[in-house]
Amino acid sequence: MTMLLHPWLHEARIAAARGGGWRRWRTPGLVLAACILAPIALRLWSAQAAALPAALPRLIVQLPLPFGLLAIAFAYAIARGRLIALDEDLRHGWWAAAPIDPARATGTLIALAAVATVAAMAIVAIVLAAFGGPAGAWRGACWVIEAGVAVGAVLGLISALRHRRHPARRAREGARDPLFGLRWLDDARLPHISDWQRREALLRWRRGGHAWMIGAVLLALPSSTGAASGLGVLLIVIALAWFSLLVQACAASIVAAQTLLHSAPRAPHALARAAWRYPAFAFACAAGYATVGCALLSLSWRAAPVLLAILIVLCLPALFALRPAHRPASP
Repeated sequence: MTMLLHPWLHEARIAAARGGGWRRWRTPGLVLAACILAPIALRLWSAQAAALPAALPRLIVQLPLPFGLLAIAFAYAIARGRLIALDEDLRHGWWAAAPIDPARATGTLIALAAVATVAAMAIVAIVLAAFGGPAGAWRGACWVIEAGVAVGAVLGLISALRHRRHPARRAREGARDPLFGLRWLDDARLPHISDWQRREALLRWRRGGHAWMIGAVLLALPSSTGAASGLGVLLIVIALAWFSLLVQACAASIVAAQTLLHSAPRAPHALARAAWRYPAFAFACAAGYATVGCALLSLSWRAAPVLLAILIVLCLPALFALRPAHRPASP
């Protein structure tokens, strides 16, 4: 296998053995644990809440097309993004100078896509088993979601291989000026951190980041959905999609700022104090939009903890990125 695949796999195995694998997969692991523990907690909460987890597999079986399209879109976005990022690293990183046959990199991308797809299908089966319900509904839901994951992964792999042959180059990055000025969010010690986060998030949003999430939910809405209900669902989805993209942009900005300011004289907690302001403001905005959506859907107050838990899970990348910012620089 070492003669057929890229030696990057050996490097990744060494990094995982030294603890790098946990740092890379801790956020997806926490999300997976939340998806498994949430239905179990609902079943232990009350008799009425226990009926909610079992309803999901039956709903997937009753509406296979919307959930299948959602699984295809989700798997396509993840597979394409991860494979293109790895391919860019292999072609432009420090492995670029190594005398390695390009076919080995292509084989590595295909092998990783196949292994990740099989692992994702196993995870889907475990998560749906945690939701419970009749065995027939579980098998039907697994078939729908796993088929969507497989199709999306194959399409993402094809798109990544096509991007490898014809990489897209952007001539200009696009406008980064925000619509509204939020200068009061700037910290006096590091006044440009908040602006950096806003511009990075704005650039990713205007490039169409996470638009697939909104499109997938719109495709999944039944034609009989009322105007108020449709607007409520749209507000919740836009809030979650925007906030998840913003948290990723803020995490990337924090990591880049830590690298840039590593040798600069600053207080130990200065970067952390400057970096939490804009994500906290965005959290309040996303929670407000989601609350309006819940009101339009006429949801009870019991939906508030679920939305709050989703927003907190989406905050994890920024929180993990802030952790090194709390550590004082070594003398």
